[in-house]
Amino acid sequence: MPEKVKVFLERQNKQESVSLDKEISVAELMRKMQVNPAEVIAVKNNELVTEDASVKAGDEIKFLAVISGG
Repeated sequence: MPEKVKVFLERQNKQESVSLDKEISVAELMRKMQVNPAEVIAVKNNELVTEDASVKAGDEIKFLAVISGG
C-alpha cells in the first residue's frame, strides 16, 4: 500500500499529500508535482536539501519560492 508524503507549496499556499510506492528523489517529486526547480528551494523535515536528496513516506517537504531581483 502506498505511503504518503506531506508537501507544502509556498507559492500556491497549498498543502498536499502525495502517495509514494518507493523512495524517490526531490527532483522526481518536483517532476511528479510539476514544480519548476529553478523557482523553488526544497526543505525536508525542516532542513534545506538538494534535488538529489531522498524522499520517503512520512517525510514533510516544503517547496519555498525563490525571490530574486536585479
